[in-house]
Amino acid sequence: MQIIIFVLLVIVVFIILLTIGFKRWKKSAIRVMDDGEVMETAMGKIHYQLTGEGPVLFFMHGGPGGIDQGYFLDYIVQEGYSLLVVSRPGYLRTPFVPLSYEEQVDQYVELLDKLAIDKVVAMGYSAGGPLALNFANKYPERTHALVMEAGVSTVYENPSEEVMDSFWAKLFLSNRIQDFLSWIAVIAIKIAFKMAFKSIIGMETLLNKEGIKKFTDLVSNDKERRMWLIKLIDTTVPMSLRKLGLNHDVELLTSIEKIPVDNINVKSLLVYSKEDNDVKWLNAEYLETNLKDFELLVTHGGHFMWIGEDMDKIKSKRIEFLKSINFEK
Repeated sequence: MQIIIFVLLVIVVFIILLTIGFKRWKKSAIRVMDDGEVMETAMGKIHYQLTGEGPVLFFMHGGPGGIDQGYFLDYIVQEGYSLLVVSRPGYLRTPFVPLSYEEQVDQYVELLDKLAIDKVVAMGYSAGGPLALNFANKYPERTHALVMEAGVSTVYENPSEEVMDSFWAKLFLSNRIQDFLSWIAVIAIKIAFKMAFKSIIGMETLLNKEGIKKFTDLVSNDKERRMWLIKLIDTTVPMSLRKLGLNHDVELLTSIEKIPVDNINVKSLLVYSKEDNDVKWLNAEYLETNLKDFELLVTHGGHFMWIGEDMDKIKSKRIEFLKSINFEK
C-alpha cells in the first residue's frame, strides 16, 4: 500500500512540475507578441517589423512563422540594408482574414506607402514564395529585385502519408494540445538535438540514409548550424499563435494552379535544392523556364539547405547578388 501511495505521489509531483514548466515556457514564448508594430490598413491590421538602414529587403516568411523568422537575414542588415518582415494573416499579431495572395500583396503596398518605402527586394522563402512572386509580378514598379529560396512557385504537392503521420505533422496539425506539443518539440531539439534533427530532415529531404546521416552529423557538430535550427523551431511555436495562419497557408498552397510571372523583368536570385522533399525541384524548373533574368544556385541537402554544406555559399551569394543591384533606378 505504501508503495502505491509513493508512486502516486511521484506521479502527482511530476505532473505539477510538468505543468509549471509548460506555463513558464509559454509565458516566455509569447513575448514575441511584444515585438514589431501593427499598422491599420484597408484590409485589416498587419503586424510588421522594420530594422536597419539602407535599401529595403522585404522578407516573406515560411510557414508556420511570423516576423520573428526574419532572423534568416539578420547578418545582411549589418551590410547596410533594411529588413522588413510581416506576419501573414493568422500569424502572431496579424488577425486572421482570409486574404488571397493578390489581396495580401495589395495590403503590402499600402503598408509600404504608409512607411514611405518606394521599392523593395521581394524575398520569398518556402511558403512565402507565392507572395514574393505575386508582389513582383503585380507591382514591378515597386520591385528592385526578386529572391526565391526554396520558395513555392507552382502547383504544391501534398506531403506523403509517412510525413503526415510524423510527430512534427501532429504538432503542426493538432488542435487540442498544440502548445504542449510545441513545448515538447523545443525540449527535444535542445536535449536530444541529433535525434530530433534527424527525424525532421527525414521528412524534408530526398537524401538516402547515408546522406541523412552525413547531414545530421554536420549540423549536430556545428554550433552555428545548431543554433540556426533552434531559432527556427522557436519561430514556429507556440502553435496557438500561428495555427490560423498555417491553416490558411496550406489552403492557399494547395489551391495554386499557376502563379503568373509575366511582368517580372528584374534580376532574380533562385536558391533551390534538388533533394528538397517539401518544395520540390519543379518549383525551380518553373522559374527557370519563365523568368527572364535570373541566377540559379543549386544547393545540397533538401529543404534545410540553409544549414547544409552550402550554408556559407548561400550567405555569400545573397550579398554578392544584392551588391549587383542598382538601387538608384
